[in-house]
Amino acid sequence: MDIQSIEWRALNTLLHKPGIARIAITAALVVTLAISGLLTVILSGSLANEPGASKATYLDILRSSHFVPTPTPVLTPTPAPSPSPTGPLPPLLSQAIATLQARNRLLYNGNTSLPEIALTFDDGPNPYYTPLILNILQKYNVKATFFCVGRLVAAYPGLVIKEYDAGHVIGNHSWSHPDMAFLSPTSIQLQLASTSNVIQRVIGVRPLYFRPPYGSMSVPVLTKAYHLGLTTVIWNDEARDWQLPGESVIVNRILWLARNGAIILLHDGGGNRSQTVAALPYIIRGLRSRGFQLVTIAQMMQDLHKKKGIAASIITLKGLAMNIGQVCKAGRRKPAYYGD
Repeated sequence: MDIQSIEWRALNTLLHKPGIARIAITAALVVTLAISGLLTVILSGSLANEPGASKATYLDILRSSHFVPTPTPVLTPTPAPSPSPTGPLPPLLSQAIATLQARNRLLYNGNTSLPEIALTFDDGPNPYYTPLILNILQKYNVKATFFCVGRLVAAYPGLVIKEYDAGHVIGNHSWSHPDMAFLSPTSIQLQLASTSNVIQRVIGVRPLYFRPPYGSMSVPVLTKAYHLGLTTVIWNDEARDWQLPGESVIVNRILWLARNGAIILLHDGGGNRSQTVAALPYIIRGLRSRGFQLVTIAQMMQDLHKKKGIAASIITLKGLAMNIGQVCKAGRRKPAYYGD
């Protein structure tokens, strides 16, 4: 073989090598695509057989780069609005009073069909006179209602605890005893809320009853008290003991005005109450001798709609007869204590 033949064969071999490489690469690509297609078919069929599966294939999901699972919505129940015990009162004072009375949220008196009377004491607690009054009430087993001044509750919390522990009812009488009818709504709110708060801190119970200082009322005062859940309590029997008219005058005035459902106003604070302390035993004995039962404002509220029984009627008539007799005697002599 000559040198020319050897060179031709070498050249021919080099020319055929790229063709073989291209054939090998093409074959490899065909095999790869076939395997990929087979896997796609298998996975698609597998997903389609899943219960509730989507029509989208696995590759469709992979191709969707922005795919985010949709969260299941959680339904949050909307709380039903609670019925409000509040609400606007009529703009005229007389209408506001009538509205509250119709709802039993303002009292001048209790049930006039029952021989019940409530003893109430304002302007305390007082470190000297309040303990004396508590001792008398305990001696005669009488439960009363104390309308307390907030700043005095803060100053003498022990006395308020004694009142409450003895079974008496504690009421709200404002923080500093102003004439609240002349205060702004903000000041009224502060007077009432501060007093209720301090009473609750001292005895653990929030007061339910409110007596405006001086009995002075306005629509804003009644509205704020109503919105705070307080029932306003006035009175229809008083002795003006704060004027220091004398012990016998205090007793006579109270017994003269005594009637079914009466709310008696006396004072255990706010000044010299020595005459009130001295008159109290005679008031208690005089009322009981006429057949009256002494109750708290809370008890009076519970009994507002009770019917009068036969026994109560007899007691009331007996008390009326005794009252007439005492009035005749009082006209012939210097006023003296009733019920001795």
